Amino acid sequence: MTTILVTTHAITGHLRYATPLVRELVAGGHDVLWYTGRAFESLVVGTGAKFAPMSTRAGADAGAADALQSAPGRAGGVGGYGATVLEVFVRPVPAFVADIDELIDSFAPEVVVSDHSFLAGMFAAERRGIPQAVFSTGALHVSSVDTAPYGTGLPPARGPLGRIRNRLLDQLVRRVVMREPQRAVTRIRAALGLPPLDGFFFSWPQQIVDRYIQSSIPQFEYPRRDLPDSVVFCGPTRLDGLDAWARPAWWGRIAQARAADRPVVFVTQGTAATDPENLLLPAIDGLADEDILVIATSGGRDPREVLSADRHPANVVLEPYIPFTEVLPQVDLMVTNGGFGGVQTALAHGVPLVAVGNSEDHMENNARVAWSGAGVWLKKERQTAERIRDAVRTVLTRPAYRARAREMMTAYERFPDGAQAAARLVLDTAASRGRGAA
Repeated sequence: MTTILVTTHAITGHLRYATPLVRELVAGGHDVLWYTGRAFESLVVGTGAKFAPMSTRAGADAGAADALQSAPGRAGGVGGYGATVLEVFVRPVPAFVADIDELIDSFAPEVVVSDHSFLAGMFAAERRGIPQAVFSTGALHVSSVDTAPYGTGLPPARGPLGRIRNRLLDQLVRRVVMREPQRAVTRIRAALGLPPLDGFFFSWPQQIVDRYIQSSIPQFEYPRRDLPDSVVFCGPTRLDGLDAWARPAWWGRIAQARAADRPVVFVTQGTAATDPENLLLPAIDGLADEDILVIATSGGRDPREVLSADRHPANVVLEPYIPFTEVLPQVDLMVTNGGFGGVQTALAHGVPLVAVGNSEDHMENNARVAWSGAGVWLKKERQTAERIRDAVRTVLTRPAYRARAREMMTAYERFPDGAQAAARLVLDTAASRGRGAA
């Protein structure tokens, strides 16, 4: 049995995407303690792991909800993203480290696993000499001479001029856009007695951890000639069975539509950026007169509150939630705000995408959709009905998008169980240096 401390931000997407990994570790007979926000106690306990709540000194009381819900800069763009990074991901680090220090003393973990953005878990393990792994719950953060900095939403640029562009953008992001977060996290490391690190702090995890477990596939990521050896692709984790769900009475309409050669389009609002005026309602309005069946989810909100009866088109069904793995095998296209798990699950099922928005980390996921050729990206956070309708028509009528999505599906099939692969990597990390607590 291995004692494993998991540390994650109190953000729905981060926890849900890590949940299959934690379940796999618990099922293997290992002792797992999961440190995160109090609002997620039931999710943690449901995995079989022990729950360790963030303390009030870390700004996470019992009523805490998603940290991103009230973060600045939710409108999107690089500047807004920088403000969110400072307030949510950097400033709380010292308080989180104090919490984790106490857990290390009492639990004596043989390995610490942090989500890719949870610097406190990495810093605490580094200070104590404990083997550690990062489990990524988003697109790859690693800086490279071949890519623009993470957070810009820019695809790779080839050749010498592209590398010059990337270097200049790296300087701009690190010294201007992310100047305050960069300075703040540098001061935090010094105050914790940790040595200084080079480069943009988004790439510090690759300098700190033993393994960086990237929960996607190489084909979803931009090529990097200088990818660190610590980065290992494990494939996406499967979110099947995380929530109780039964097929609704209207489910037979899907088979009827497919039998009549009517396209089936799935529209998802996501779990974090849930303003229906941005994506959901424009999509419903834009597709109301199309000869398609629209299946939409409201991000957990009551559909009657989101869409009034007089605005509800006959070709639309709206549910609070539908598991991706239930609906995606049945659809021809997904319209999404670009959540990491949803995008990967769609591509793993060979479903092309219309990706909408540039908030949070979604700009990077959506940029990869466009770069892969498996969909189109509508960059503005708030879309019009006409633009979504035109994008849906484009993807449905041009076979190249479906063909590319099918190619991606074949690539995903080479990674059949991301949670199992990630669990093996975590245990290998623990074994690589033995019990390391100083």
